Amino acid sequence: MKNNAIKSQLISLALETTGRIGSVAIGIDGNLSDEKTFSAPLRHNAELFDAINLLLNEIGKTANQTQQVFISIGPGSFTGIRISVTLAKMMALAADCKIVAVNTSDAMALNIEDDCINKIATVIDAKRGQFFIAVFKRNNNSWEKILSDCMLTPEQFKEIFDNEKIYLLGEGLLYYAKKFETENIKILNEKFWSPKASNVFKLGTQMASEGKFVDPVELVPLYIRRPEAEENLEKQKNSEP
Repeated sequence: MKNNAIKSQLISLALETTGRIGSVAIGIDGNLSDEKTFSAPLRHNAELFDAINLLLNEIGKTANQTQQVFISIGPGSFTGIRISVTLAKMMALAADCKIVAVNTSDAMALNIEDDCINKIATVIDAKRGQFFIAVFKRNNNSWEKILSDCMLTPEQFKEIFDNEKIYLLGEGLLYYAKKFETENIKILNEKFWSPKASNVFKLGTQMASEGKFVDPVELVPLYIRRPEAEENLEKQKNSEP
């Protein structure tokens, strides 16, 4: 007897809320279907749910039919990361979604496809004159991370990397590009700076195929440094008699 059963589709959502410009992407069976970018900077809370519902409606699906959610885990905006982590945990609880946590810098590196560029650094503002920085070197057709995310000042970065051509991208350059730029350190066009949900989807799909899911209970943001409010609270406690 012929089997007329229809194979169920694998629906995956990707969320990028670590940067100033948020976005959401959706895909079916590992193939990107569409991406929605928020209308203005810092609109994550206002537009995230509407963007998700719009993308789901476009493919005739609902939130409880989503099987995977890929989130950009940081480094980046403390508030933005918490938004996507909280939503991912909610979806895991409500719809039994599997979660993949994608490094924000890794997703940003995929913005650069120019074969003539062999070394890049992603720059994210960590406040107080410091920046979350990761460095990548081209390895065939992919980016190999040669410096994991760490906090550096522009002066420290230049001392280490101002010996050969390297290109910078990232929203941390918005007000500080001139602090980094030298003859060898070049700033890429601003259109390449923001992390994108479509690249979170690409990396998330690859990681999911390798079984790299995270337990929703153990899922925590990649902060590198504690939020400023927590640091200030500790300082206040330490100063008390």
